[in-house]
Amino acid sequence: MERKQYKIAFFGVKSWERPIIEKEISQLDSFGVGIFETEVQDNLELAAKYEIISPFVYSFMNKDVLSKLPNLKMIATRSTGIDHIDFEECKKRKIEILSVPCYGSNTVAEYTFALLLAIARKIVVANQSVEDGEFSPEGLTGVDINKKILGVIGAGKIGQNVIRIARGFGMKVLAVEHMQDPKLEKNLGFKYVDLETCLKESDFVTLHVPSIPETYHLINKSNIKLMKRGSYLINTSRGPIVETEAIVWALNNKILAGAGLDVTEEENVVESMSVVISKKYLKEDLKQVLSFHLLRDRDDVVFTPHNAFNTKEAIGRIVQTTIDNIKNYCSKN
Repeated sequence: MERKQYKIAFFGVKSWERPIIEKEISQLDSFGVGIFETEVQDNLELAAKYEIISPFVYSFMNKDVLSKLPNLKMIATRSTGIDHIDFEECKKRKIEILSVPCYGSNTVAEYTFALLLAIARKIVVANQSVEDGEFSPEGLTGVDINKKILGVIGAGKIGQNVIRIARGFGMKVLAVEHMQDPKLEKNLGFKYVDLETCLKESDFVTLHVPSIPETYHLINKSNIKLMKRGSYLINTSRGPIVETEAIVWALNNKILAGAGLDVTEEENVVESMSVVISKKYLKEDLKQVLSFHLLRDRDDVVFTPHNAFNTKEAIGRIVQTTIDNIKNYCSKN
């Protein structure tokens, strides 16, 4: 019996992904593979032609979008998280979702420390000072991280690599994790604590948990007050885990000395002030967007555009796993 050939498309493809995808798609037995820069929701007429779609996190495949994709049978997202996809609606429609469970646990951990060091040693501000014609360390005094306490919220694969790096820098580590492993705790040399203790005792706090209802605003205006005065916050996980207004408040009140943010809860809608002006927002949305802009231009915040995953090696692993996911689906169906 001849195996069915599926119509397959990659959406939200960035310039750095395209050569890798083009190289690897020869592995797929299909009618031809579409590769598009546009996101799924921005070109539904095109997306509706395909049975297998591979999106990234900026393609929002909610119930309304899915209803306009009658041919869709499988989603191969090029991400670990699937919070941009309506899981329940896919389940109802028997649309299979496959993700990339592990592509860069070391990649994101390394980036976490890049942000941590950047804010602790004021590297971005120092670089800007030189570019502005100044060549003086005045106002650029940072802090050591050796012997400081790092709080790791989420001790999964990424969090464990963060712990390893931290121990190499001579840091003490506290970890918050609902699935505790005493053997791992002993081997890596850290201590499990609850969230409140972690916030109260850590000099640096870094987040490595998925974006699910239980983690929405895990760090918020109520509990950020618990953090040490002069501490630092790093987020390379997902934006909605931290309430943006809480970061602004904590910085203004000198609870936080700095923040390293690769993600923010507004990143999906904010690209420039023209976006804010041209779109209609609810009052709460507008508050979040304005909070984002209040953070963006501060010297005590290092902001990057959801870039922690972005290395040649990690992208190669993401694409290859995605191709394998599609191949496996096609071979079974």
